Amino acid sequence: MGSLKSFHEHLRSSQSKARQLTEAGPALNTLFATEGIRLEREDEASRLRAIYDAIVEQLQRLRRSELSASSGHSQANLILSVVEATVTAIVSKGRRLSAVGDCLLRGSTDRRQPFGLVMVCVGPQGLPEDVGAAAISRLAREANQPEPEIMNRLRDDGYLLFSEEAFSALISRLIGDVREGKLHLPLSRDKVVEIMGLNTRKLRVKIIEEE
Repeated sequence: MGSLKSFHEHLRSSQSKARQLTEAGPALNTLFATEGIRLEREDEASRLRAIYDAIVEQLQRLRRSELSASSGHSQANLILSVVEATVTAIVSKGRRLSAVGDCLLRGSTDRRQPFGLVMVCVGPQGLPEDVGAAAISRLAREANQPEPEIMNRLRDDGYLLFSEEAFSALISRLIGDVREGKLHLPLSRDKVVEIMGLNTRKLRVKIIEEE
């Protein structure tokens, strides 16, 4: 009898624990689901931070390249200025070389080149797939066009342009919204425009013609 009583007590205890586990099941499922969502959001936030770090590195590399190009251009201008001064002195002594002197002096106004402007470009496919840094000044030099014209052309092609500071503000906001569950990656270009409250029609840069 004693062993039978002990068996019934053990059975009741096991049944009680089973009921407790059954009742705790939904709560555990909710807890696991909540933790899974949190981890997913943190993973997306980490991806955004990694993108920002990579873009900053690209911007720094482009700035160094622009600084080097500007230094070389300045040295070339200095040499040409010495040549111009010599030609001017010669021309002042005789009118025969005046045409040559005028040509070189006019050429000095053509030596002004843009340097140093680098920006972040978010392309039509949005974040995180379509983002990178661009040296606007270098593109302008290569195309022999003003920087604003290059920027307008990129915008016409569907790119959003940001300074490093504006891109930092964008990423900070996106990370906050992702952690709160308001956003999920990937983000389309149009969604980025909506988030930042951008008016793409007003983003075009006015080109000032040089006299």
